[in-house]
Amino acid sequence: MAIGTVVTVGEDVFHLPAVDRIAYHVASRGNHTSFRIRLRQAATTCDFMVDAYRRGTELNDTRAAWGSLVELVERWACPNIARTAIDAIRAGGTVAFGGAPAARIDGNAAGLRPRRLFAKTVPWSRIARADFGDGLVRVWTTDDVGAGSTVAMSVDMSGWNAVVLPRVVRALAAR
Repeated sequence: MAIGTVVTVGEDVFHLPAVDRIAYHVASRGNHTSFRIRLRQAATTCDFMVDAYRRGTELNDTRAAWGSLVELVERWACPNIARTAIDAIRAGGTVAFGGAPAARIDGNAAGLRPRRLFAKTVPWSRIARADFGDGLVRVWTTDDVGAGSTVAMSVDMSGWNAVVLPRVVRALAAR
């Protein structure tokens, strides 16, 4: 249940402005769609998932309810999480976006680096933007001659704080 800036799942109560980790994701297969939101506030973590099927209005009703919850999270939790990440990066720290069960991208003062063997850091000056597509957060870079941009790295939206990466990129990437 969500009322104002408070989300209650069972016995767990989350004050969205105080949530420090967030993940949300939709997965569809055939007539079945799973909607998932993960919240963490201090030591309390909740993984909330709703399944819907294409019969009657069930899928559309569930999608609308989930969309309203995501809208609340985007309005009240994501800006604070992004601001904390931006401040940490500007202060010289490293911040992870994504993670188990998905891949991870690390951000630091030098730029973004996909967390995989032999991956190199892409400097902020080469990062053009970040967006959502096909269940992923994608990071686009400009080529050396400025002729276009390509996806340099991506991370599944189901990993912690991956959904705030576009906000961080908007704040830190060179324009």
